[in-house]
Amino acid sequence: MRKFALFAAVIAAASFAHGAYAQDKTVNVGTSVNSKPFDFVEDDKFVGFDQELLAELAKEAGFKYKVNAMDFGALIPALQTANIDLAISSIFMTDARMKVVDFSDVYYTSALGVLIASDNTDIKSGDDLAGKKVASVTGAASTTWLKANAPSAEVTLFPQVTNMFMELQAGRADAVVYDYPFVAYYAQTEGKGKVKVLEKPVGDGIPVAIAFPKGSELVPQVNEALKKVKADGRYDAIYKKWFGKLPG
Repeated sequence: MRKFALFAAVIAAASFAHGAYAQDKTVNVGTSVNSKPFDFVEDDKFVGFDQELLAELAKEAGFKYKVNAMDFGALIPALQTANIDLAISSIFMTDARMKVVDFSDVYYTSALGVLIASDNTDIKSGDDLAGKKVASVTGAASTTWLKANAPSAEVTLFPQVTNMFMELQAGRADAVVYDYPFVAYYAQTEGKGKVKVLEKPVGDGIPVAIAFPKGSELVPQVNEALKKVKADGRYDAIYKKWFGKLPG
């Protein structure tokens, strides 16, 4: 059994260059670790695109941090109550969320994807989800899209990404609707040969950013670090590692 203590990984760095945080203050980070390829646990370590980017941002801005594993739906409430200092977990920057939390500059642009069983021939586009059983994640942007675009679908929401994948594989759901990179990664790894993702995403491109409590001093410092990480090639290297090619 994995030691739960390892779900609170502390990664050290120097103090903030601008002095907003004391050297001995740890930034509490919330992450949903069932979010491959962005955030997950492998060999008792937090890994993924988000986690590597976060490490570089912390190094550049000069802060130490502690990662706390949480359900995705708990991230925004935890920011609102200041139980965490930032959340990174492929969080879509929606109008509703911008009303209650602050965001960094955009670090990724995503879309929604539809995942179905490999032998499913009924669902060819988002329009075919009408009346179908669909699984997704509590608090995700996909729930809003489903309400607006597939109101007759029977939607079941789960606290974690792995739950919705299990629902599809067990045949209790006809489709999964969630962030395209997640479903595409799953279709090529654990779900290979069992599921497939519709090639065309649904909805428009959606900006992804790091979330903070309202008024956080961290926002401008993380933004400055993000600019430097993008400018010197570190961002491109991390992107290529996890997604194979740079966005065109």
